[in-house]
Amino acid sequence: MKHGKKKYLLIILPVLVLTAGGILVWYLTGGFMSPVTGRIEDEDYRAGNRKYYRREQYFPLQRGVLSEIPETDENMGLDLRGSDASSLDLAQERALLDLATFDSATVWPEALPEDFFPERIMETGKNPGLGIRALHEKGITGEGVSIAIVDQALNPEHVEYADNLMNYELLHCSDQAAQMHGSAVTSIAVGKTCGVAPGADVYYIASTFGTYGFGSMKMDLNYMADSIDRVLEINKLLPVEKKIRVISISRGFSSEKGSDEVRAAIERAKEEDVFVITTSTDANYGFALMGLGREQTADPDSVSVYGPGHFWSGEFYRDGIADPAHILLVPMDARTYASWYDTGGYEFASSGGLSWSVPWLAGLYALCLQTDQDLTPEEFIQTAFETGTVQTLEYEGTSYELGTIVDPTALTEALE
Repeated sequence: MKHGKKKYLLIILPVLVLTAGGILVWYLTGGFMSPVTGRIEDEDYRAGNRKYYRREQYFPLQRGVLSEIPETDENMGLDLRGSDASSLDLAQERALLDLATFDSATVWPEALPEDFFPERIMETGKNPGLGIRALHEKGITGEGVSIAIVDQALNPEHVEYADNLMNYELLHCSDQAAQMHGSAVTSIAVGKTCGVAPGADVYYIASTFGTYGFGSMKMDLNYMADSIDRVLEINKLLPVEKKIRVISISRGFSSEKGSDEVRAAIERAKEEDVFVITTSTDANYGFALMGLGREQTADPDSVSVYGPGHFWSGEFYRDGIADPAHILLVPMDARTYASWYDTGGYEFASSGGLSWSVPWLAGLYALCLQTDQDLTPEEFIQTAFETGTVQTLEYEGTSYELGTIVDPTALTEALE
């Protein structure tokens, strides 16, 4: 009997070791997040059919009951999304709540600061700001203009943008389900109640700009370049009236692997009058895009309430800006956007990033294209600077020139 057990162990142990080793190698080399590429048939583009390569799953964010105030996160501040905070005492935490990120599922306590009204803040944050809604009332909504968005996997069913979404492809996408980022940028660009260009169509490519392996992601921006080229390929299939005129990619590039390929792809897009907006606009278009900050309840339509965005305000008031004349500014902080894990919820972020500025500017370009179909990116940029508001701020006895804040009304009127 003992010999039988030993023989069995001698057989099974190597199998277990090999299996465990295989699983470890599979995990470390990113097998759990194998990228997928999937395209829509050419004929569907030619026919204008609405098609998705796949519909991403999305799952509720349920963080349960909080027994203490969470530590602040570098990106999300006081993150209360999907949380039951009803047992917390936040009455004396106004400064902390100035950096809060919350959503429709957040359960609030009765003990809140007297001047903190979450529902009002979220509703105010839906307004794109700087007079965009007044343009909507005049019928300038981006109707008849097509935008491409390249970002993370998207929940395709949110009411903010479901009707705008024309197609959904994958290009080296490792996401296994819908991600927060995709829903946010799409709703900021074209959302019905929180978007800049709610009348525009969206062609979406979900992509991962790198490869997972050995517990981390190795950046490779060749996939970003490939995504731009794929949009140009799609454009050759679309009818003239449906051709994509602007690509929104909330990612920058400098010296990472694939950066030169991205620059070259953007130049190819420029030859076809397609405006590629990234967080590194200076590389191909000669201006720097930056994001504005405002207090949670300040009027988004009033240019006077804006200052530097939270993430760069400290550096701004310490060092200023070396060349404010080539800085173009759009709203960024205190924004409400579509939730990624349901079809009708929203998320509010007190502090944003340039990821939110990119789709905002893409939406503005769509509005301008509605008024001037022959508009080029270069003409748009020049006119945006000529018609914008040059903002100078006073801080602790020193004047700081912020740059040029876009004026959507003056800009569209100048282009009509």
